[in-house]
Amino acid sequence: MRDVKALHPTLQKKIKKLVKLCDAQGLKIGISECLRTVAEQDALYAKGRTAPGSIVTNAKGSSYSSMHQWGIAFDFYRNDGTGAYNDSDGFFTKVGKLGQSIGLEWGGAWKNIVDKPHLQLATWGSTPTTLKQKYKTPEAFFKTWKTSKAEYYPKYSGNTSSIVTALNAVGEADTSKNHRKQIAAANGIANYSGTAKENTKLLKLLSKGKLINPQ
Repeated sequence: MRDVKALHPTLQKKIKKLVKLCDAQGLKIGISECLRTVAEQDALYAKGRTAPGSIVTNAKGSSYSSMHQWGIAFDFYRNDGTGAYNDSDGFFTKVGKLGQSIGLEWGGAWKNIVDKPHLQLATWGSTPTTLKQKYKTPEAFFKTWKTSKAEYYPKYSGNTSSIVTALNAVGEADTSKNHRKQIAAANGIANYSGTAKENTKLLKLLSKGKLINPQ
């Protein structure tokens, strides 16, 4: 499925930001694989095993083992007319690093089955283990997207790394201290210094979708 709207709301925002970042650097991308069904994932898993082709994934669809099935991953391709998967100039590494800069996990950094055209939300880890333990099925996870804004983000402590991680989770490429000061000032915190109390207030606003971003 190539419907970006079927993906997690936070990932949809990140994809928009990624496309803008790529365009600014002359990297034209298209979005291919998004949400996958059990049957689609099992068909991919069969390649190189019980079906012709090479092994492309270690994730079984029947056990909900792909992040694609949970709506928090997507694949991209080169969309500039030189070949969808032409990587002779390091195209996929360049895009992957831009994805990492906004808090996404890049499949090109994996050691077991490197997947350069793959990006996913890093909030729940590299695999669906945490999601399966908490929600059991993707369908149960999908329901939280509409019922609770706070479900979009994990629970963080109030330290500096927490607010940086949280801002990355909603697609903020700039998480420098100067930018955090600007955000804090816009939300009523003057002379921001990065204390736990200040960051906790910002995190609470963020989890409720009420954080004012001046940029």
